[in-house]
Amino acid sequence: MNSKKLILYSSVFAIQGLSNAVIPVLPELAGEGNANPAISSLLYSGYFIGAFLTLLPFGILADRIGNLKVAGLGITLTAISGLFISFSDNLWILGISRFVEGLGCGAFFPAAFSMIVEWKDSQRSMGEFNFLLNAGLAAGVFFSGMLAEMGIKTAINIFTVLAGFSFALLLPEAWELVHSDSSGGRKKKSGTSNHKEPLGKKPESPMNLEPANYLEKFRQAFSESRIWKIWGISVLLYGTTGILTANYADYSADFLTKPELGLAIAASYVAAMLSSLAAGRTGADYKKIVRTGLVLATAGILLSVKAPLLAFFLIGAGGGAAIIGLVTAMSRISSSGFTMGIFNTGIYAGLGIVPVFGSIFIELLGYEKVFLGSSLVLLMMLFVKLE
Repeated sequence: MNSKKLILYSSVFAIQGLSNAVIPVLPELAGEGNANPAISSLLYSGYFIGAFLTLLPFGILADRIGNLKVAGLGITLTAISGLFISFSDNLWILGISRFVEGLGCGAFFPAAFSMIVEWKDSQRSMGEFNFLLNAGLAAGVFFSGMLAEMGIKTAINIFTVLAGFSFALLLPEAWELVHSDSSGGRKKKSGTSNHKEPLGKKPESPMNLEPANYLEKFRQAFSESRIWKIWGISVLLYGTTGILTANYADYSADFLTKPELGLAIAASYVAAMLSSLAAGRTGADYKKIVRTGLVLATAGILLSVKAPLLAFFLIGAGGGAAIIGLVTAMSRISSSGFTMGIFNTGIYAGLGIVPVFGSIFIELLGYEKVFLGSSLVLLMMLFVKLE
């Protein structure tokens, strides 16, 4: 395994593990005197707000200065925020640290995706990357709950150390990049030779990419129907499954215990790990992978009213497979950090916005009708042609 792949793989596990390690102990982090939903939600949402606001800007920055530099910035911000969360109990510091942690996520993912889709074994590598992404999410929640009796920040401390390990792996590469820049040489963004310029544009010098150029690129991107299709599918895939995940604890309160609910949600992470690994190693066309993922996720939402464990397993399997196909589809248009920033923004828009609208309809129509409606909307995405 080359050094860049090791950096990305170890980093995505640490970044996702640290983000989820906070969730089971949110009330305790908020403090006994402040343990109300608003404070907990602020600590939870700060991460996603930071990521959502910066995915596209950091994708643009990755095109200007290089993917590895921006991914390294993401790793650094994650490690720093983890240290502050580990050693401080001040609510302001914790809230700001969660926001900074989100900034790290926003810097890391567009640059990492842009690097991976340029590799010769890009589909397989993306499958492995997504496997570790979901493994980190699962491990963060699991170990945070299991080790809480030893201290509410035990798991947070562990993943902060892992982020520090990734930062240490980055240092030799950072030294080489600085050395290369100071000697006047210009390395390729991620050490590969098949980089695709955004939207068929000719290569431009990073120093010539002014804001006006990116406004034009942004306009071109969103006049490009293929990007709209991929972005829309991403929003609805993560949004419709997010409606279920966000509201299932209340919906299932009468027939599922907390351990059973935790097992079901954990099953979705395990399924995503397995399906992303399988999708990355299969020789199937990316369009078939996306369709398979959509069918599995739709079936999961439909089954959620009768078979929770199977439902979450199918949802995780569908999401894990679909993202491999969607990233591959986006890379056929462009592998730039700018384009991958747009793609990742779709994921976070789905996670952050769609469940809010879904909750409004739940009050009017009830859980089961909204779940059914969500599955039908997602099923309609099968008729979207990805070229």
